[in-house]
Amino acid sequence: MRLIRTRLAALAATLVAVLTTVLAPGLPAAASTAPDTSTAPYPPRVILKVGGAHVVNIHNRVFAALLPTPPAARFRVLPAPGGVRFLDENTGGLVYAPTTEPLSQLQVSGPGPVPPNSVFVIEQPPSDETDDLASDELVSDELDGVARVARIRLAETGQYIGRHFVEDRSLLPKRVVLLPPDVRGPLFTIEAVR
Repeated sequence: MRLIRTRLAALAATLVAVLTTVLAPGLPAAASTAPDTSTAPYPPRVILKVGGAHVVNIHNRVFAALLPTPPAARFRVLPAPGGVRFLDENTGGLVYAPTTEPLSQLQVSGPGPVPPNSVFVIEQPPSDETDDLASDELVSDELDGVARVARIRLAETGQYIGRHFVEDRSLLPKRVVLLPPDVRGPLFTIEAVR
C-alpha cells in the first residue's frame, strides 16, 4: 500500500513539473528534463539516510552508520542563496566540505561564522530511478506520508556527496565524502522529524 502511495506521489509530482514547464510561458522545453532543485518541499527538521545508513556526526565529521548507535543526527534545513544548508541541532554547526578535493570527508563546523562550501543543492531524481526502491526505505513524514528521495550535491562545484565506496564491507560508520566530479551521487532518503 505504501509503495503504491509512493508511486502515485512521484507520478503526481512529475506530472505537475511537466505541466508547469509546458504551460508556463517563456520556459524552454528542455527545462522539463532538468532535476528539480527546489527547497520548498523539505521540512525544516530532517534525518538523512544514504545506502540504508543514517547520517551521524562523530567528532565533527560526517559518517553514515548502519547500526543504531550512534543515533541519527537531526539537521535543520536552512534556505541559502543557491540551495540549502544543513545545521546540526546538537552542535549548532553547519555541514561543509573542508576542500573541494574528491573524497574529502564532510565536516560539521563549530557555531559561529558560516564556513565556505556549506551550501548544498537537493535534486529530485527522475521517477524511474525511484521505482525500484524497497518500501521499507520510504517512511511516513508530516508532509505527504512519504519520505523524500534525492541526490545532494555541493552548490559551488556541482560534486555529489555520498558514502565512501571503499568502506562498504564493514559495519563501522562510513565516511560521507565529496565524490569525484564525474561520479553520480547515491540517493539519500530525507525524513522529516518533529
